[in-house]
Amino acid sequence: MNRAKILIVKLSALGDVVQTLPSLTLLSKFLPLAEIDWVVDERNAEILKGHPFLRRILVFSSEYLKSFKNLKNFLKELRKEDYEVVIDYQGLLKSGLMVWLSKGKYKIGFSNHREGSSWFYNFKLPPYDINLHAVNRYLILTKEVLKLFNFGNLEEIGEIPEAVFPEVSFPEFLNPNQFYISLIPKARWETKNWGLKNWEQLIHLLMREKQINLFILGSPKDLELKRWAENLENSYPGLKSLVGQIKLSQIIAVLKFSKLVVTVDTGPMHIASALKVPTVALFGPTSPERTGPWGKNCLVIKSSVSCSPCFKKNCSTKECMERISPYQVREAIEKLLF
Repeated sequence: MNRAKILIVKLSALGDVVQTLPSLTLLSKFLPLAEIDWVVDERNAEILKGHPFLRRILVFSSEYLKSFKNLKNFLKELRKEDYEVVIDYQGLLKSGLMVWLSKGKYKIGFSNHREGSSWFYNFKLPPYDINLHAVNRYLILTKEVLKLFNFGNLEEIGEIPEAVFPEVSFPEFLNPNQFYISLIPKARWETKNWGLKNWEQLIHLLMREKQINLFILGSPKDLELKRWAENLENSYPGLKSLVGQIKLSQIIAVLKFSKLVVTVDTGPMHIASALKVPTVALFGPTSPERTGPWGKNCLVIKSSVSCSPCFKKNCSTKECMERISPYQVREAIEKLLF
């Protein structure tokens, strides 16, 4: 049984994929001979390429739905293996369909997974607590899988297993002797964003008081952030914009070698947390109890607005984020570092 084949279905988003890595570590620890495959969205595949615990990565793209040939080839790869266990860590209709279409003896997920995905399982777990942190939720699912392989009481595993990443090298554009902080100002939800004027004031406070180096990270699609960060380079010699200039694997490297990360609730925040980098995370519409950083060297800053967390992608005031002061963030940075 230890040589069994296991399929993980976790396509997106980036932060969710990262939060599943401790479960992959747990599977590998108890089933070192298992052959583990992972279905992942094309946007997040780079974070898994070359992973030491994975045999195969099955990359899915929404573009396949527009091409019968590409979809057919993907489904052929998906159904290539007979799996002992297929695990749905995603819990949405798309992942449920992939679980159903795959060939597996046990197709496992929580009974309260969303969008009707639980209809595609033949082994349903009791409903999970929606307020449980995602990492712990995935670990509960993983422990139930391990029980199928005759491992007994796994309730007392202890600390969250390490989130293992593929090997990364020190980027050439970094000086290993320099002290630098990485800033992640933008998330995909507009309501999660803190406002560039707040970030600019924080940068001014940091650069005025300390001789430090700052990196700004962000998506190449965010042209506003790119222009803003490049303009700041002219005002602050110790600041460098990496917005849209480096790949995901290089972002992992930058975060790994950072002294500290300041971030909104977004995928790279989870990478920093998984790498155990000291992190200051700013939360408003979402819940840090459910999806916040899980490392010990982390501080979460959130305002006391009564409607937070609302989990809304649109808001006319964004009051929960705007009430966070740059001075609060600076104090949190100093608490972790100085």
